[in-house]
Amino acid sequence: MKRSTFRVLFFLKRDKEKANGNVPLFCRITVDGQEVRFGMKREIHPKYWDVKSGKATGRSDEAAEINTLMDNTKSAIFKVYSELQERDNCVTAEKVKNTFLGNSRGQSMLLSFFDELNTKKKALVGKTLSPLTYDRHCTVRRHVAEFLEKDYNLSDIALKDIDHKFLFDFESFMLVTRGCNENSSAKYMHIFKHTVVTAIKFGWISLSNNRAIC
Repeated sequence: MKRSTFRVLFFLKRDKEKANGNVPLFCRITVDGQEVRFGMKREIHPKYWDVKSGKATGRSDEAAEINTLMDNTKSAIFKVYSELQERDNCVTAEKVKNTFLGNSRGQSMLLSFFDELNTKKKALVGKTLSPLTYDRHCTVRRHVAEFLEKDYNLSDIALKDIDHKFLFDFESFMLVTRGCNENSSAKYMHIFKHTVVTAIKFGWISLSNNRAIC
């Protein structure tokens, strides 16, 4: 597989200078000439920033903290990029950013979303939900976790990365690897698709890319 060109750099957003003279710190991810950027939720005064090295200067605790944050962020992004390269034919800067932000901020990950929904469903057992249906939801969550680990080498995946190929691969995993019969697999896939549709309604997944799921 041809590996794409990939870079991670940090820079100051100088057009967003604050009243105290500080400016926001941003990260730029570039893949094959296409770039995306996101704020690091930190700020620094330009006089303590080395443009050439892309590092904070000085021996202050703040400079050390910012440099450590950037080093950790860069390592995590490279890990995401490597994982995406292993399983995707096309890795984009946007996909790397979305996956990284989902991992680091814990706000749009598939298994985390499953856990949130299942916690709410547990409270409905005996009211509007049967114990059997709840158990099936928990079983699907376990199967998805196993699928991610074995087929994608991931502990979790950003909801924005769920596409039709992912659904196809998961269904194949259920039938072949797990050995589920067609009836059981259909029930599990129904629960999984319902979870995806719920994520779409919450705005975590783009509806335009997943119309066939609904």
